[in-house]
Amino acid sequence: MRSLYIGLAGVMVAPAAFAQTVQNTPVNLDLGSVLATGTNNPTNLVNTPGTAPYESPSKAPLHSIQPTSMVDKHTVDKLLTGTESYADIARLTPSVSNIDPNGPGLSETSGPVIRGFQDGQYNITFDGIPFGDSNDFTHHSTSFFTNGLLGQTIVDRGPGGADTVGDATFGGTISLRTINPSPTAKATINSSYGSYDTSDNSIRLDTGAIPSLNGASGVFVAEHIKSNGALTNVTQERTNFFGKVVIPLSTSTTLTLMADHNQVYQNPPYGATLSQMANLGWNYGLSDNPNSQAYYRYNTDHITTDMEYADLQSALGDGFLYDGKIYTYAYYHHDLNGDDPNDTGPDGVTQAVGAVPNEVVLTPGGTPIAGVPGQTFLMDYRSVGTIQRLQKEFGWGDIKTGFWFDHQVNTRFVQNVSLTNGNAINYDPLDSNGGLVTPTNDNGSIERLQHNQLYTFQPYGAVDWKPIDGLTLTAGLKWAYFRRAIDAPVNQKTETLTGYTKNYQKLLPSFDAKYAFTPNLSGYFQAAEGFLAPNLNTFYTQALTSESVRPESTINFQTGFAYQDAHWALGGDIYNIHFQNFIDHAKEQVNGTGPKQVVYYNAGGVIYRGVEAEAAYSFGNGVTLFGNAGYNQAFQTSTNIKITNAPQGTANLGAIYNANGFYAAIVDQWTGGEYSGNTGVNVANNANEGSPAAGKSPGGWYDPYNIVNVTLAYTFNHDNPHKDPIEVKLNLDNITNQKQLIFDNGTNGAGDLLYTRLTGFAAFGSVSVPIGYGSSL
Repeated sequence: MRSLYIGLAGVMVAPAAFAQTVQNTPVNLDLGSVLATGTNNPTNLVNTPGTAPYESPSKAPLHSIQPTSMVDKHTVDKLLTGTESYADIARLTPSVSNIDPNGPGLSETSGPVIRGFQDGQYNITFDGIPFGDSNDFTHHSTSFFTNGLLGQTIVDRGPGGADTVGDATFGGTISLRTINPSPTAKATINSSYGSYDTSDNSIRLDTGAIPSLNGASGVFVAEHIKSNGALTNVTQERTNFFGKVVIPLSTSTTLTLMADHNQVYQNPPYGATLSQMANLGWNYGLSDNPNSQAYYRYNTDHITTDMEYADLQSALGDGFLYDGKIYTYAYYHHDLNGDDPNDTGPDGVTQAVGAVPNEVVLTPGGTPIAGVPGQTFLMDYRSVGTIQRLQKEFGWGDIKTGFWFDHQVNTRFVQNVSLTNGNAINYDPLDSNGGLVTPTNDNGSIERLQHNQLYTFQPYGAVDWKPIDGLTLTAGLKWAYFRRAIDAPVNQKTETLTGYTKNYQKLLPSFDAKYAFTPNLSGYFQAAEGFLAPNLNTFYTQALTSESVRPESTINFQTGFAYQDAHWALGGDIYNIHFQNFIDHAKEQVNGTGPKQVVYYNAGGVIYRGVEAEAAYSFGNGVTLFGNAGYNQAFQTSTNIKITNAPQGTANLGAIYNANGFYAAIVDQWTGGEYSGNTGVNVANNANEGSPAAGKSPGGWYDPYNIVNVTLAYTFNHDNPHKDPIEVKLNLDNITNQKQLIFDNGTNGAGDLLYTRLTGFAAFGSVSVPIGYGSSL
């Protein structure tokens, strides 16, 4: 593996040295997602206020090769609060749902879900860099960055072409692009305050182009967020620092340097039972009693993340274009949690029947004594990688080639402790979080100690052929290689010594055709394969089989169109995705004897299919009407049973007024019904409705719901170019004060469902003050 790293370093250095000698126009070759946004249209409608492509919160780019929606920064700044995450931005697009259990962005989200694909089944990139947890490819919405750093969000609902890289591209890609430095020097101060004692304060500094540094420019942002949250005792505090510098090395070569650091302290929301809500309040989250496993000081997350990259882009001459990134990112998560925090009785302290009792054992084999059992948790990882891309343009089209390499080292640790004895070791084997009643190892209180590594290598090649004017045919091939290694002195769930190294690989072909019927109308067709290496949790068993660790894959067929003019922004598509080797799990006896263990098995095929559309119409007087929707089906091919956690549709409908400094918008966000698959002891809607026996298979049905949000804003000095524009804004979320139960997080130790509900009405006011250096207010 050392030789591979040395070879990669050589590949990166050689083009960089060559690039600085060439004279040509630099081109952004970050081709991991859709780059064309309609700006090639002579009227540049997507950047022109008052037009439908500009005003619409979500629009289909004109040059897409698959179903794609784009959300620009001005939409995020107007429609969302500063605390909301990329998941809330993505929810503005078709077929995307998301749940904020503690208010807008004030805890990690339960999503987003794209067409029924869960987090871990799709890709997220940050300036083209795929990132996430190597154990299950999931993400953390409150870590790494805030939405103020995002200049554009693109949701690709498909695996993309061969040049789309990532661990889980088959469910789509959410492409997050950071802000760029402003061409003029200025400082911008933003401050907001609102419901739940939520404050969000930031300062942004733009250097403008610096002549003495060959026109180099930079942008630097510091932000601090603090909130008590919508749920009781579920707080959050975040601090973020971001810097990005763009350095022209020549007329044809640009070097971009980026660094981001984020710190989070938060109390995680687990959900609450109906009994807890009835006795402790509809918004019960955690307890303020130190004798309870749900005490908020016993349930905390301390998370520190960072991400850095260097990106060299160059036009090498003779039609050659180069883009190379080297990067690293890290996630350090240390937490404390009660062993069974949501199994309390009506008083919020006494553990319910069947729950983990408030007792601890402080010596091996000792006698249980009164105490609050809990756990310390650690997950620390760092990734190091590179993305290298080279493109050669010809008169008939172009050839693209490149690769992505990433190596992540991940350590995961859980130990049982007594929370009332200074986190002393607790040797009691009774717990609700995966421990065994009878210890199976000699490590005492340790439930998990894993050292995991994931190597990913994805080289690709693609050819764009333009046989006639307006038509581009693209054929590509990518080799996806994963090497997963686990060295666990104490494996999760089994708590036994475990060591595996598994390699997975697959050739992934893709084909797409796009045709520009006119400068305003384009269409596309895509056929492509997706691939997902097995989740690390398939190794949490003593009954490992070849079927349980077989990679999942998809075959995607999609077709659609996009149209833009000054008054209209339209897009639509249909899709059919065949998901193969759907890995499910059950608890079974191994070889018919002993206690039941989790066994993973191949449940066969799943079909995802649906129709999506988005439309906006601008009247030309500041008023724009918009809407988008997705009708989504996801079911197993062998049984026709619906897939859980998959809303059967989404919609965003609303109106915007943007003229003369005034901005007003109303957005109705609707999420279709879905199944959780959990029936539990108590069922929120109706015992029959949640029962598979009553025809609501697979159980845990939740009805559709909608929330309506309103934005009101005014920009002072909007018509005076000699003064800096000051904006004041009011966000009114969930104006109909909806609080219904919308989903569950499984069950507690006693078998009661833990529910998530809408958090009711909230209001947030903000002010933004830009100060140009040398200008006056």
